[in-house]
Amino acid sequence: MERLLTPSYIARCAVLAMALEVSGTPKPGNIDRDHDYADTKYEDFLAAAISVFPVMEKACHNHGIGELILEASEESTAWQPGGNTHFGAYILLFPLIKAACANPSGLQDEAIQAVRETTVEDAVDFYKAFGKVQVKMKGSEDLDVSDASSLDDIRNRGLTLFDIMEISSKNDMVAREWTNGFARSFKAAELISERRDGGTLNDAIVLTYLDLLADEPDTFVAKKYDMSRALYVQGLAIDVIERRMTLNELSNRLYREKINPGSTADIVIAGIFIALLRGMRV
Repeated sequence: MERLLTPSYIARCAVLAMALEVSGTPKPGNIDRDHDYADTKYEDFLAAAISVFPVMEKACHNHGIGELILEASEESTAWQPGGNTHFGAYILLFPLIKAACANPSGLQDEAIQAVRETTVEDAVDFYKAFGKVQVKMKGSEDLDVSDASSLDDIRNRGLTLFDIMEISSKNDMVAREWTNGFARSFKAAELISERRDGGTLNDAIVLTYLDLLADEPDTFVAKKYDMSRALYVQGLAIDVIERRMTLNELSNRLYREKINPGSTADIVIAGIFIALLRGMRV
């Protein structure tokens, strides 16, 4: 039976996408059902995902993307002690949710339009959200959100949230989705859906994560360490695909070395969301 894409249904797809991504196991370097970090647990991700359902539903109404990211960050951190769990995912999900509410059959074009219509106040709210989750984006370090004058600077320069993402896109693969038409998110959706048709959803998620990791160096790793470390992880993912290493060996190595490719995980979340909207079932 074909589902009517109501705000509630679309929001549930978004929350489910976040829960399914963190549950994909083994997902080398990132938290999954079998791996926690000292300060962030699997349960923190589940609590954060469920907590933002009202904000996801609200995205179908007349609220700015920056406002939604700020509210989701506040809700998420109020419900669990693990800090930032889904900030990058919010950057991708809210334009996609707004697009699904407006015209699901033209999802990609609508998402492109949604980000290009962001405002200066969206940018201000986005930077306020940084204070909630303590996230930094390369390309925007000159704006210190602990200083109110920096937010005035955004207004004085007339920087919209799309402008901020454009500035950051060189060094941030999540921001780059805003400027390249969500290309990798839709690629992830196709890979997940194809694999789900012939196998388990867990394998579809994990293998798509591995493909994306091999395809492009993860910018979260590059920001946390450096680009050479990100390229090192990319090379290891290629080794797994070419059967020079097992997935479990890669997983053990990245956990041991405390390397977590978080930006790739964010794109997988967006891909799962798109696949669910298109009818994929658990």
